[in-house]
Amino acid sequence: MFAEKHYPEIMLAEELDAYLSKGWYRMGQAIFTTHFLCFGEEFYSAIWIRLSLENYTFKKSLRKILGRAKNRFTTHFQKAVIDEEREALYQKYRYHFKGVLAPNLTDSLLDGEEINLFNTYELTVYDGDKLIALSYFDLGKESAASIIGIYDPEYHSFSLGIYTMLKEIEYCQSQQLKYYYPGYVVPGYDRFDYKLRIGDVSYYDLSCRKWLPYHELEEKNIPILAMKQQLGQLQQLLKAGNMFSQRLFYPLFEANLFGFWPTYFFDFPIFLLCHLGPKSDYYTIVVFDVRESSFQLFGCVPFEDIQFYFNESYTNSFDRSRFFLELIVVDRLFHFSKSPEGVARAIFQLASQPSRG
Repeated sequence: MFAEKHYPEIMLAEELDAYLSKGWYRMGQAIFTTHFLCFGEEFYSAIWIRLSLENYTFKKSLRKILGRAKNRFTTHFQKAVIDEEREALYQKYRYHFKGVLAPNLTDSLLDGEEINLFNTYELTVYDGDKLIALSYFDLGKESAASIIGIYDPEYHSFSLGIYTMLKEIEYCQSQQLKYYYPGYVVPGYDRFDYKLRIGDVSYYDLSCRKWLPYHELEEKNIPILAMKQQLGQLQQLLKAGNMFSQRLFYPLFEANLFGFWPTYFFDFPIFLLCHLGPKSDYYTIVVFDVRESSFQLFGCVPFEDIQFYFNESYTNSFDRSRFFLELIVVDRLFHFSKSPEGVARAIFQLASQPSRG
């Protein structure tokens, strides 16, 4: 699945390494992966990145950030703590943050629980006796994942968000770890680009399940853009054969993250809806799967209890001419093809059958 969430009872160091190496990340006391994001009415790819710590050195601009802060502030590493001092800084940061954050640190890190399944450490930064920055990161056996960094907005000029990441990297090197995982970046949405400042990172490529140099990532290989391009080719073939289809975005693609029912919710963010006959509640849908570089022709059915996953105000915020807003479950796979011509033939053949479903 593109979007998946696990709820482990324990998290061994080796297990965390394995999850991180496949593009997973911590969410509260669970661990999840997703490869697509929806901001407003625009869809993007989440590209997971990591930094190799072997022979890593800070470039000049980063040494400057480290040096300026080092000469003024004191830092300390220890096992993670949540207390009133840290919570006060979090609330100050949250008030100025342009986006959505958990209501408090306990919810953000522990889902409101008292036990932490992860081996979480913290970095604190003080100006005298005033806490001005704080970050949390999880340690595995060979890797670390940066979870959250917060700072006092009054100290914005010191680049403390980057500074805490750089200090985490220093700590990881001192522990002889191999990889540092800062989360994902989002091509076309520069809010997350600060993570690229730390050095020559690699990205997790869905098509080959390997980590490749980020600077080699081409626009045509960004998953959401590849899906648009391939589905556009297919739509032209269908149009030439007088087959009507709609290219629709699907904001409900992350239903699998909620886990209320053990079912295969459809999780592609964009697809072609093929109109093969009289309108019905059985949907014939084509996707392009970047993991297999293939087209897949699905039959899908509605899931009635959408209110357990998405509220009405959320679904009503989208334009129904561009977005498909019924929660659906995969019923069957009709066809698999490496070429748009192959799946187009399957669609025409399916349309010629007297009954589908």
